[in-house]
Amino acid sequence: MNTFKIPFIILSAVFIAYLAISINPTIKSFQNPDKDNYAEINGKKYYINDMKEYQGFKKAHKEYINNLGNVFQNFAMEEVLRLEAKEKNLSVEELLARTKREPSPEEIEAVYLEFKERLQGMTLAEARQRIIEYLNAMNEQEFRKNLIQKYSVSFSTEKAEKAIVEVKGNPSLGPKDAKITIIEFSDFECPYCQRSQSVTKNLRAKYKDQIKWVFRDFPLSFHQNAMFAHIAANCAGKQGKYWDLFDTLFQNTGSLSREKVIQLVTDLNIDMKKFEECTKDPEVEREVHSDITDGQEVGVNGTPAFFINGIMIEGAQPITSFEKIIEQELK
Repeated sequence: MNTFKIPFIILSAVFIAYLAISINPTIKSFQNPDKDNYAEINGKKYYINDMKEYQGFKKAHKEYINNLGNVFQNFAMEEVLRLEAKEKNLSVEELLARTKREPSPEEIEAVYLEFKERLQGMTLAEARQRIIEYLNAMNEQEFRKNLIQKYSVSFSTEKAEKAIVEVKGNPSLGPKDAKITIIEFSDFECPYCQRSQSVTKNLRAKYKDQIKWVFRDFPLSFHQNAMFAHIAANCAGKQGKYWDLFDTLFQNTGSLSREKVIQLVTDLNIDMKKFEECTKDPEVEREVHSDITDGQEVGVNGTPAFFINGIMIEGAQPITSFEKIIEQELK
């Protein structure tokens, strides 16, 4: 994924620390579901088994399984680092230090040019140290990935109950009979949804015909321009230009005024009279609201949200989060 990852690494460290604090009581609560945990109403006790169909329990159980999987991954990564360091008669710190190097001027310049628009006017000299840190972080990430392969690491956790999420004729990519169906609820004005697009494209490139990708509208109420952007995409779709506008809208997240969206549509060389008539059709907006309602019913309360064969992933997650579920489903 071509994003500047230093902030993500910092956030990951904070998240791991949070998990270390929070996961133990969570695990304990699920180990003894009918002993220590209940709600009492008028003298009657309601245990976890009484709440299996309650949506709040389903969400909590899913989060527990996801957190448990993250804990296993973090534990495995620490363990393989320890094993590799022992094999080389080094400390873990010394082992990781070996992944760092001084990049060549050509490497630094290439990264600068790639991310220049995101560096807010910084010169190459000003960005140099940040780029070196980025490249070294990428080196360490690749080293860790290779260790996972070297020590044949795998994970297994119980599966959360799958949600039933319908396609309902929404725009899709990939074969209808693909083994994996991924349904994305997203918002063209959401920066996290924009960020996730590089991950979703990489997944489609990697798994090709094994994935059917479905996009469903979920414009958030506090994104004032989002609703019209989604209506516009659906209307462009009626002229065979859905995915063209889809890509363009996400390239312009944060700048999607009605006038801007119309200009983006005009650039697609479609029949603007038909397009304008379509945007005024109340049925198109009703379809968008139908997607929102369906998403809310299966637990979507923010964007982006993905369902991989009914297994939910929330937020702009790294590609590994998707790969783990996809590989399990392909088996």
